[in-house]
Amino acid sequence: MQPMSDTPKQIPITVLSGFLGSGKTTLLRRLIHEVKDTRIGVIVNDMSELEVDGDLVRDPELLNEERRNFVSIHSGSVSGAQRAAFGGVLDDWCGREDLDQVVIETSGSSHPWPLIQEIGARPEFRLDTFVTLVDAKAFMEDYGGGRLLREPPQSHSMLMLAQIQLADLILLTKTERVTPQSIGQIAVQLMEFNSDATLIAVNYGRIQPGRLLKTGRFDMRRAEKIAADCWLDEVGDSGRYDLGSSVVNDPRPLHPRRLWHLFRERLGAGIHRSKGFVWFPSRDRDVLLWNQAAGSIELELMAYWKAALVTDPDGKLVPEEIATLRDMLKGSHSEFGDRACELTVIGTERDRAIFVQDLMSCFCTADEIAEWQRGGAFDDPWPTTLLRL
Repeated sequence: MQPMSDTPKQIPITVLSGFLGSGKTTLLRRLIHEVKDTRIGVIVNDMSELEVDGDLVRDPELLNEERRNFVSIHSGSVSGAQRAAFGGVLDDWCGREDLDQVVIETSGSSHPWPLIQEIGARPEFRLDTFVTLVDAKAFMEDYGGGRLLREPPQSHSMLMLAQIQLADLILLTKTERVTPQSIGQIAVQLMEFNSDATLIAVNYGRIQPGRLLKTGRFDMRRAEKIAADCWLDEVGDSGRYDLGSSVVNDPRPLHPRRLWHLFRERLGAGIHRSKGFVWFPSRDRDVLLWNQAAGSIELELMAYWKAALVTDPDGKLVPEEIATLRDMLKGSHSEFGDRACELTVIGTERDRAIFVQDLMSCFCTADEIAEWQRGGAFDDPWPTTLLRL
């Protein structure tokens, strides 16, 4: 008979890191649905007060607060302003017998070292895999293919370099947006920054879960040496890197043509990320997920507004379902129902202020809203075929 071990159960943790808009949430959403049989706990961090990523990941059947397997930490990064909150969640989850794996999605502004320290301070957990996602297009266009990461440290460049150096797995995302030659150049640069990491190119978060979970790759001694040698004194919250967030919340629709012009012609270099839920008068049925990272912009069809389904059910809803929706809409906006635009804008203070002011001018005027109510047409240059995961 084998003697029973006195070693307490350690829950393996996978960290998903990476700069703003690199594809962490897309990867996490796919991962959750591909490991339905695994008892997984998820912590999502969003530096903005608007909880966009948490809303995208939360699942009524698989993952939510009621099942005690999901926590959303927002209004600051878990490496700085929300570090204590992050540590509190780990403390609450210590000794959980109903969890086999924990996955943490960090905000793009999170420095990895404080995260590693918090996990390492708790013997009930084991940091198993540290994944950093790198947006191939942004790496080429915004960081000179890695050249700018070698120049004297600047705000977000130093942050991205730290995320790359501490990874044991680097995922190169959005490779379909760059040339094969560029992919080769990026791979060479990333391996120069971190020759110990495994490098894999992925599209739309498609990767085998076994590459991310229970790999046993993370080396704490290596991480401690890198932190001590390179930038231990530079860690902290996003404020260190001149990164902040502004939230726009308005029930009015955005005029599609003016919004198109704003993002194509007036997107400042200091706007690293914007995301949230929007609606257009030309597509008033659709809940649209807005997803911008650097110069890349995506629209994703998320769902349909309840107000649209009640007034135009297309014969797909029975009277009882319509009655339920009407009840849920009680107290909502008199003109727009549950429709609203909620956006968070992340970037430098100066560019954020300019951009938010310009964004407010994209909302429909009273005359345009009246035209929408009359069924008028609107110039809409956005693609008619939308991404839907």
